[in-house]
Amino acid sequence: MRAALALPSVITFTRIALFPWIAHAIVNGRFATAVWVFLFVSITDSVDGYVARRWHLTTRFGAILDPIADKLLLVTIYASLGYSGAVPVWLVAIVFGRDVFILLLAGLTMASGKVKTFAPSRWGKLSTFVQICTAITAMVHHAHLLDWLLGDISWLAALMFVVCAAFTTGSGLHYLFQWRRRLSAGAVGE
Repeated sequence: MRAALALPSVITFTRIALFPWIAHAIVNGRFATAVWVFLFVSITDSVDGYVARRWHLTTRFGAILDPIADKLLLVTIYASLGYSGAVPVWLVAIVFGRDVFILLLAGLTMASGKVKTFAPSRWGKLSTFVQICTAITAMVHHAHLLDWLLGDISWLAALMFVVCAAFTTGSGLHYLFQWRRRLSAGAVGE
């Protein structure tokens, strides 16, 4: 039974182990490899969640580990894309800045002693989805995977950079307003 309980976490750790491979591929200009490994990682993310829910193998550890793995993946991808010049540095700064800001708000929330959790918002989840789509667009563009179908998609990548910046900034502001409103009511994250 213990081995079965650990299966979703083993899948998550396997996913985390692939992050350096994605970073290495991006930094070395092998964007097609990065796209395929990223897709595999995305599938394992769905699989571990499905396995945990389907066979009632959810654990507190897994509930904490899974979002950390997702955040580590985005940090790895954006740092690598920024380093390689595939996305602008200003976008990497916005994505990282929002995450640091949210961590700061969560820390302040926990330190206040009024509340125990700081749950993700719908806007935060939507922002993460847009960040993933933007990263995929940048990798696909630099891998020239869709050139045969769409031609040069640099315009799409540039558009996604702006959309991603808007959603990321908007979700950061949403967290701030939500934090202020709930903290004053003593109910942040509840």
